[in-house]
Amino acid sequence: MERQAEIVDEIGLIDVVCFCKEQWRLMVFLPIVAALAAVALALSMQDRFAATSLLLVPAPLGPQGGASVLKDNAMLGEAVAHFELAKHYDVVGMDKTKLSLLDNLKVTAGKDGLLEVSVTDVDPAFAARLANYLVEQTRQRILGLHVTEQSKKYLVLQERLKVVQGQVLEARRQQKQLGGVTDAFLNSESARVIESFARLEAQMNAQQMEGNSPVQSSLLQLRAELERSSPLVKSISPRQLATMRDLFFYQATLEELQKQALVAKALMSQDVQVVLPASPPLEKTGPKRAAMVLLAGLGGFVFAVLIGLGSKAWGSVRKRLQVAE
Repeated sequence: MERQAEIVDEIGLIDVVCFCKEQWRLMVFLPIVAALAAVALALSMQDRFAATSLLLVPAPLGPQGGASVLKDNAMLGEAVAHFELAKHYDVVGMDKTKLSLLDNLKVTAGKDGLLEVSVTDVDPAFAARLANYLVEQTRQRILGLHVTEQSKKYLVLQERLKVVQGQVLEARRQQKQLGGVTDAFLNSESARVIESFARLEAQMNAQQMEGNSPVQSSLLQLRAELERSSPLVKSISPRQLATMRDLFFYQATLEELQKQALVAKALMSQDVQVVLPASPPLEKTGPKRAAMVLLAGLGGFVFAVLIGLGSKAWGSVRKRLQVAE
């Protein structure tokens, strides 16, 4: 059995050698021609550069949701218009331009909430500008959606600010309707005491204010204390005193909420942030000219072998047909 296997191997090897001897011209020249054609094609292609930027997109949206926002049709349309990509890619029509942009855009949702955005172009500086634009616009859109925790807090504070601003205007209107308080009283120590109490109350309740009504305070007790220090308080009606206290309270609450809104806005901007902005790449990412030539030569060799096998098989068929005739 071993002897028969050796004979079969020898016959197979002889067939291979004979085949190579018969088809050596085709197996040499066809790969060379394919490689030369690949060289000409590779030299005619421009170098391409990939600029990459990283965007942090926390839960609940995450990098997958961030990728959907970036690839939104309206988002791509804005990028096409802003950079005049139809002219840059030398295409006609918005749809074709968007497809060209997607062909040169790679978006990868990575770990730890990171969204990787890579733009490939013949101009490295242009690729970096386009990548940074897409990332920043995506960031702004995500912040505008108010889906992150800090963004939701900022939105709530904005709504509360609108309510308190309306309350301040209403308190001022009511005070004017009741008649102005004398300038002497407004500049007195008693008015400062009322304002201090109202400001302290606003600071204590700014975090958990609900509804449109201020937290009730003991106006009668406050009035009694003030009358001991200033006789001007006796000329102020209880309603005027309450209205003035409300005005001071709402003004102080408005100031507190504005401070909180500034902090929330700063935290919100840090919630979705650019971890790594794109910079013009120094090294090209394509084309892989050496790989193209190697693959072309290998493909030419395989094609030559197939042609040789086909030619040999066709020759065998013709001989059988001639013998049969």
